[in-house]
Amino acid sequence: MSLEQEPADQNGPSSVGDTLLRSLTRLSPPRFKNPFKSGLLSLASLDSPSVKGLLGIAVLSAAFGTAVVYFLNAESKLVGENQYSVFAAIAFLVMLVCYRFCQRFLIAQSSSAIEAALHQWRQRIVAKVTKLSLRNIEDFSEEAITDGLIKNYGPLSQAIITITAGVECLSLLIFMYLYVAFLSPLAALLTGIVGIATVLGYLSVSARLGETMQQSAISNASLDRSMEAGIRGAKELRLNTSKRNEFLQDAKEASSDLYQNRSASAALFAEVLASGTTASYLMAGAVIFVLPILNPGEKDDVSRIVMAVLFLIGPIGGVIGSIQQFNIARFSVLGIMRFEDEVDVCLAKNEEADDTVNSSSLEDFGVIELDQVRYSHRSPQAADAEIAFSVKDLNLSIKRNSITFITGGNGSGKTTILRLLVGLYPRERGDIRIDDTPVNRFPMQNYRDLFSSVFADFHLFAKPYALDADGLARLDEWLNRLGVRDKFPADLSTGYDTHALSTGQKKRLALALALAEDRPVLILDEWAADQDPQTRKFFYRTLLPEFRASGKTLVVVTHDDRYFDCADHHYYVEEGRITLHSGTQGEGDTSQ
Repeated sequence: MSLEQEPADQNGPSSVGDTLLRSLTRLSPPRFKNPFKSGLLSLASLDSPSVKGLLGIAVLSAAFGTAVVYFLNAESKLVGENQYSVFAAIAFLVMLVCYRFCQRFLIAQSSSAIEAALHQWRQRIVAKVTKLSLRNIEDFSEEAITDGLIKNYGPLSQAIITITAGVECLSLLIFMYLYVAFLSPLAALLTGIVGIATVLGYLSVSARLGETMQQSAISNASLDRSMEAGIRGAKELRLNTSKRNEFLQDAKEASSDLYQNRSASAALFAEVLASGTTASYLMAGAVIFVLPILNPGEKDDVSRIVMAVLFLIGPIGGVIGSIQQFNIARFSVLGIMRFEDEVDVCLAKNEEADDTVNSSSLEDFGVIELDQVRYSHRSPQAADAEIAFSVKDLNLSIKRNSITFITGGNGSGKTTILRLLVGLYPRERGDIRIDDTPVNRFPMQNYRDLFSSVFADFHLFAKPYALDADGLARLDEWLNRLGVRDKFPADLSTGYDTHALSTGQKKRLALALALAEDRPVLILDEWAADQDPQTRKFFYRTLLPEFRASGKTLVVVTHDDRYFDCADHHYYVEEGRITLHSGTQGEGDTSQ
């Protein structure tokens, strides 16, 4: 069963965390137009019993916290009467310990559950992404994939503890307010008026706060792209002063936009924070200055009421502090879910069967043929397929145990043809056949398993994945043959640092890995382009014949016309069309 199909444990921590994360998307930030439809009450309707259990812990924590204040007030009244209660002191300590335990348990368990859910989300989404076609991957921007798989998770993890503490503070705030009402309904009314005014003030800026945070995220992404361009284009910028100055101006504007948006967000949040703090003191001021005027009979209880009101300050601060983190977390969760929805749409359009199926091997093929195959690159600038680059009417025959060269100018479509041949791009028209049988009769992954490759834009992983002991032995042998074995650790299975290798050494490692996979067809896209002359000659005159002699079928993209005689078949590509070259062996300078 694939990762994306694996059912979550309905009672496990990831299920609880999943419910909590999705609840963030249901708790829309309230708007001034209708504050009574804020969605906060939807917490009570969450279906997971475990989530209700966590809410119960939050309520219990708030009850214990309120009890702490109650016994403080009770003992304070006794001390004022020159009395002392051992029971009140012991009860105070017991309530304090229980409050600490519940608070710690709530935050630890909620955070653990959410991290478990994020772990499961990452596994599920990564598994889906690996099943996208190469066209789907290219249609996504690099930024969208990075955000969907990496960037959105960090801020979310950091925000969760603050949000959980904010929920606990909200529960405590409600209980403390009820305690104030128990002490003095009039004091509760006064503090409630101040509280309502504060909430309405927050609602008036919440929409603007959300908008500025979204603009900040957009500006931050723009600045990231600019800084990345500066690093990757350092050579070009250093060689051209005018180019460097214009780049710095654009980077300055991107940084300025981020500065302004973040400053606006900070100003709005400062307004919310200052309003909350001011409201806390106004509550205490209302009790001290207004309550005795409205109800002189409660003068003797003012000190106890003020103590209870002052204990509202902490919960109010906790709730306000969690507001910004809530917006960040909600923005991140929506970003992850939006990305997964887009991936699901792409997967639904793909016509392939489940590529985990492995019903039969195709290794004993005689010939692979492309028959009238067409594929078009689509871009946002292209209104239709006619103005997008296309490879069309492709007729190509790859015979078993042969060397086939594909040549042509830059941008003519050679790499696109390779990706069609190996099944990375979906065909728009035409067939791929193995021994006269269309490949759509087989699971597509079975067909892809025929090929190992070194594309021009190959990627090296930090470990030699999918190699057993025999595969690692082959890798060791080929690294020795290619003269780079000393660049790697003795135990290849532990991995290696590919960043320490030169471009040529990386290509040798990529070739060794492809050979270690020991698949019947080897695809090489301009492999010799970055090699020294001796290595290039060794590749064409020694390695290619040796590969063929070992039973491999080779498809090689090359510009090295002096070695064209090494090929059994030679195809030429021009403007997306491929033709069989009339000359094969015998052309080129065989002395090279």
